[in-house]
Amino acid sequence: MSKRTKKVGNTGWMGPRYGIRIRRRVLDLDRSRGAPAACPRCSTVTMGRVASGVIECRRGHARFASGAYLFTPPPPITRSSRTEGAAASAPERA
Repeated sequence: MSKRTKKVGNTGWMGPRYGIRIRRRVLDLDRSRGAPAACPRCSTVTMGRVASGVIECRRGHARFASGAYLFTPPPPITRSSRTEGAAASAPERA
């Protein structure tokens, strides 16, 4: 017997409803949602989706808040120096 959902994958349950664009977007999200991501803390490819917006490292057990379906790593924490404009307007102390 042949495979019936070769092109449509997990969106086969939708049938002809909702339009092809929506079904393809859902299929892309479904396929990329299951792919493991690299952990920003321990640098291993062990991040997995726990719930909507919650991604957890299976090795170091670090949890991150991210997008609902795809993991977007948080921006690095950097220490910003004072700008010259703010330093010039500040009063000098003697």
